[in-house]
Amino acid sequence: MLSFSLLDAQALSPGLEQAAQWRQWATQIQWPEAPQPVPATPLIPMMMARRLSAGARLAVQLGLDMLARHTVDNAIFVSRHGELARSMTLLQGLAVGNPLSPTDFSMSVHNTAAGLCSIQGKATLPISSLAAGEGSLMAGLTEAVANLHAGYRRVLLVAFEGEIPAFHHPWLPATPPYALALVLGNEQEAESERWRCEGQGVATDSPELAQPLAFWRAHLLQQASCLLGDGRQEWSWRRD
Repeated sequence: MLSFSLLDAQALSPGLEQAAQWRQWATQIQWPEAPQPVPATPLIPMMMARRLSAGARLAVQLGLDMLARHTVDNAIFVSRHGELARSMTLLQGLAVGNPLSPTDFSMSVHNTAAGLCSIQGKATLPISSLAAGEGSLMAGLTEAVANLHAGYRRVLLVAFEGEIPAFHHPWLPATPPYALALVLGNEQEAESERWRCEGQGVATDSPELAQPLAFWRAHLLQQASCLLGDGRQEWSWRRD
């Protein structure tokens, strides 16, 4: 059985930075209507921030914040799409014969956020980057719990998504960039939540929210249970 203690949690998205803003979102599941600027990322040097995509910038900011506040033994970054927009730009350039941008090329890999968080945070700890489609958060939670059982005391899990290029909108939901950071542990601490996975089944409907957003909403609303689906399977989580 998968189980963990949630020791800390934080999320960022354009127009959604404060706890009150996120609680309103959780109640209505409504994103800010007008385009919003990417939240400030003071822990990232300006030159680095300019090179990062919006989703990766938020992920690195949250990762650095959590590394500064917690003694973390292991970190996992998960994203369904990674640097999709940057990769799309590279492919469009190749299609018309333009030379590739060295910056875009070097920053297009899936572990961009994980690598730069490690470098900027001077974090000499094991860090992995996972992509498992719509089930990426479940993959990250599974690896995090396995690492806790292997002896790590605290694991940082960062889930993020960037902007979806217009080309992909017919097939992929166009949500604003966001990042969610969780610090997981084995032992229950004061004011921490204990979550356990009670089982899995075949999904009957497509999930309303991506897995990271569904879990974040359940945390904000202090729900007793949470379903994490990927369109094929769903996992039932319960708060003890």
